[in-house]
Order: sequence, then structure tokens, then C-alpha cells
Amino acid sequence: MSSVLIVIALVSGAWLLAHKVVEGLRARFLVATGAEYILVGLLLGPAMPWRPALAGDVLAGLSPLMVLAVGWVGLIYGMDANLRAMAQRRDALGMLVLVEVGASALAVGAAAWFLLGSGWFGTFEPADRQVATWALAASAGVGSTLAIDLVRRRFRAEGPVTDLLGRAARLGELISIVGFGLLFCVHHRGWAEATAGWNYANWILVTGGLGLGLGVLFRLFLGSETDPDRQFLALLGIVVFASGAAQYLHLSPLLVNLLLGVVLANVAPNAEQIAATLGRYQGAMRIVLLVFAGALWRPVPAAGLGFALVYVGVRIVAKLLGGLLASWNAGDGVPRDIGRGLLGHGEVAVAMALGFRLVYQGPAADLAFAAILLSVVVNDAWSTRAVRRLLIDHEEIHPDRRVVAESAGAAGGEA
Repeated sequence: MSSVLIVIALVSGAWLLAHKVVEGLRARFLVATGAEYILVGLLLGPAMPWRPALAGDVLAGLSPLMVLAVGWVGLIYGMDANLRAMAQRRDALGMLVLVEVGASALAVGAAAWFLLGSGWFGTFEPADRQVATWALAASAGVGSTLAIDLVRRRFRAEGPVTDLLGRAARLGELISIVGFGLLFCVHHRGWAEATAGWNYANWILVTGGLGLGLGVLFRLFLGSETDPDRQFLALLGIVVFASGAAQYLHLSPLLVNLLLGVVLANVAPNAEQIAATLGRYQGAMRIVLLVFAGALWRPVPAAGLGFALVYVGVRIVAKLLGGLLASWNAGDGVPRDIGRGLLGHGEVAVAMALGFRLVYQGPAADLAFAAILLSVVVNDAWSTRAVRRLLIDHEEIHPDRRVVAESAGAAGGEA
């Protein structure tokens, strides 16, 4: 109990520090990252030489809270998937996302498969090598809407490139979550005796049935509810149930809740209210996600840092080349340098890493987990500036507008 109280106190202090200090620094220096929370989790976790507040047994007891945070992210992004609007669009979005996400996943997957089999970072079982490669490839396709949304709000950015960036990042996140969730079906861990004879197709059906079925079921409970407090309690119960069921079956809470959210977004008449209620608590869930991600980090060999840096570098190059390839195939609708605006690596990647760590263990999984966290910290530290520079180059932000935005932010508002 004392460890839990220490955790609550330290996390609360980090939250207050972030809102009083870090948010101001983000506004001034355009940094969109949760590195400070990952660091707090790392300092609290068992990887440190001192007695940890978040020891192994404490982390095990708090795993339902981690699963809740992962599921919350999935539900938020599922609620953002308007299938009717997607089906009616006839622009370059589909080509951009297909090429850019595909190039990132293929390049990173090929590099990870080679490096994990090279013997430079250790010897791994074939199944563990496949799992780590899949996780790294799926996470590489994820962008970050946080950096794009920050620039859009603070500099009042508007125009076709701004709009395309936001929609491409969101659609890329949806596709990457689906690809990541399939990992848990193809390389399923657990339930071997009870499900003898099952293959990946069975687990795909279970994942889809669980997410879509719960979406239809909970639509009956939320369809007519308008009170925000009751909506929050209902949503909390929904995410706990769906995420707990997915984790119990060793499936992806991220994908199950994404499918649940897609149903609610496209069927529930009060979908916008539900999404707004979810969004009000997104910041708190993001903090939980980042703190526990840092706490679950485990030391890797010194060469593991080199592996993580290769992952970061290959992903950046693949994003840039993917945007360039997409511009050649999509015509004038996609700028050649669009990849500069999609380099961020935000909360969806952290949710993937945390969900991955809760199911898969071993040296290969440790390398993959560390690489994803390092990529989030490195890329989100400067991706906002890259987005701003891109939009200035395409004349959708006036280069002098930053002074106005920062003055407004200093006065307590957001531009």
C-alpha cells in the first residue's frame, strides 16, 4: 500500500509539474512529447539500482490500470473513424497512407529481421524474432496527430496540406493498430491446451467478434445517455470489460477497443458526445500510459542502443521516401515532402509498446520495447517543428505568426 501511495504522489507531482512548467515549455519551444512521464516511470521502476516504488509485484498488481490505459487509447481512435466519410472521399489520402505506412513497415521489418538474425545483438528463438520484428514493423507506420494538432491550433494553420496531414496521420494510426493487433492472433501466447487445433484465423474471429459484438451491446447502454458523468462511468466500465477480456484471452486490448469504438462512432446517435467525454480524460490516460511504459523498461545490452538508433533512423528515412513515392503516384494532391509532417511517434506507439510488453517477454521483446520508446522520445522532441516548417514552406502558416501565438499562450489562452 505504501508503494502505491508513493506512486500516486509522484505521478500527481509530475502531472502538476507538467501543467505548470512543461506545458509552457512545449508552447514556447514546440516540443510535443511525453518524455518527462516516461522518465518518471523509469525512475520508479525496477530497472533502477535503488529500491523501486514500482517493484515487480506492484507492477503486476497494477497491470489492470495499464490495460485500461491501452484500451482507452484504442477506443478514442476508434471513435474517430467515420466510415461514411472515408467511403465518400475520392482524394489522394488513401494512396498516401497506403504507400507511406507500407514503406515504413516494410523497411523497418526488413531491417529488424536482418539485425535480430545477425547475431550482433544475441541469439533469439525464431518465434521471438518474428514477434519482435512484427511489433517493430507495425509501430513504425504510426504517426502522431499530437504534433499536427498542436501546430494547427497554435498557428491557426489551414489549407489542403494541413488537412491532408491530419487525416493521413489518423488513418495511418488506424491501419497500424489493426496490423499490430493481428500479431496477437498469429503469434498467440497462452491457451494452448484449451484451444488445441486453433489457428490464427480463429483468434482473428474472436478479436473481431469481441470488439464488434461489445460495440453493438454497449450501444444499447450509451445510445440515449447524454449526462457526461454517467457517460464517463459507462465508458469506464466498457473499457475495463473489453480490455480485461482481451488481456485475459492474450489478445490486443488496443484493437478490441478500436473495433468497439468504430461501432459506437458509426451507430450511436450521440457519438460526438461520447467522443467528447472520452477526450476530456485522454490527458490523464496518456500520463498513466507513459509512466507505466517507462516503469516496464528493462536494461538491454549496450549494443541494444545501436539497435534502437537503427530503428529510429530507418523509420525516418522510410517515412520521407514513402511520402515521396506517394506524391509520384497520387499526383499534385500530395506534396513531395509530405513525409516531413508524419515523423511524430506518439501515444499510439506507446500503447502498442505497453500492450506488447504485457504479453510478450524475452530479450527480443526487450529490444523491441526499448527501440519503440526511444523513437517516441527522439521523434516527438522535434516533429512539431518539422510540421511547422513544412506548413510554412507551403504557405499555410505565416512565418511570423508564432509571436502572436506565444503571446496568446502566455496570457492563458491557445491560439
